[in-house]
Amino acid sequence: MKPCGLTAFWLCFAAVVLFTADGGRAGDGLQGLAREYPGDVGLANDPNVVFTENFEAGSLDAVAARWESVQNAEILSLSADVPQASSGQRSLLMTHVGGRSTGGHLYRRLQPGYDKLFLRFYVKFDPDCFAIHHFVHLGGYHPSTPWPQGGAGTSPRGDERFSTGVEPFGERWRWDFYSYWMGMRLAPGGRSWGNDFINDPALKVDRGRWICVELMMKMNDPPGESNGEQAIWIDGKPWIKDGQLVSHLGSGFPRGAWVWDSFHPDPDAAPFEGFRWRSSEELDLNFLWLLLYITKAPPGHVSRVWFDDIVVARRYIGPITLPAAP
Repeated sequence: MKPCGLTAFWLCFAAVVLFTADGGRAGDGLQGLAREYPGDVGLANDPNVVFTENFEAGSLDAVAARWESVQNAEILSLSADVPQASSGQRSLLMTHVGGRSTGGHLYRRLQPGYDKLFLRFYVKFDPDCFAIHHFVHLGGYHPSTPWPQGGAGTSPRGDERFSTGVEPFGERWRWDFYSYWMGMRLAPGGRSWGNDFINDPALKVDRGRWICVELMMKMNDPPGESNGEQAIWIDGKPWIKDGQLVSHLGSGFPRGAWVWDSFHPDPDAAPFEGFRWRSSEELDLNFLWLLLYITKAPPGHVSRVWFDDIVVARRYIGPITLPAAP
């Protein structure tokens, strides 16, 4: 963040307090669920939690049984490399080898479906990991299916699907969203590819260490309201630039401008219009897709990505906390 004058400082401070104290303007405390469960011990039993996966089931087959679709299980393995604050002893390692496949995934439904969810996961990219084409997705299908559906390059109608990916954006290695919804903007040529919203090279993906990523999605009121939202936290912090909460998007915030299918935050531009994720209340948040999709790695190039301590909940979760010192 750039240095602020006194007035700008208080504007920045107020924005941070509003964002964090309400967990994204929506009444979810900054402390987060993880603060109440050091090491995440007992977190899975919290009434706000929808799903957890810490890969401690004992075997890869036991882990796979908790998901409805497993693609290319041969690239999956259990690893002893875990986040520092984790209370577990295993993570999931996806090992992609160029020329053999495009990667793998774990996918499952989140029943019965929700109007607002937070997804927290830990990820670690090997420094030699090749550029990733697509990554972790949260979204909804109607009707829901036990496998991920297609739709790349086409805009959703509003009653059958929407999704947001948290993406490391290829060779640029920066965090951003990758969203499909009925109000999405078109790319040059008239195709509908996922829209991005942060477009800041300073939001770098730090390879070689465990990173805590959290995504929030809030549905709009159907059929016509554009009051849907989405936000992202990296290591428990909202991404802020020049006093603007550029990683929390909703009706009227932040300000910015569209360049084809990319939204570029700009405090002097028009307010963001908000998300009309759906036109039907039958469409809601109902799937999680843990995806590693690499398409251009040279033959034989090895890319390793670790995942751990996944939580889906109705409230802000936050990073794992360490037990209090005795």
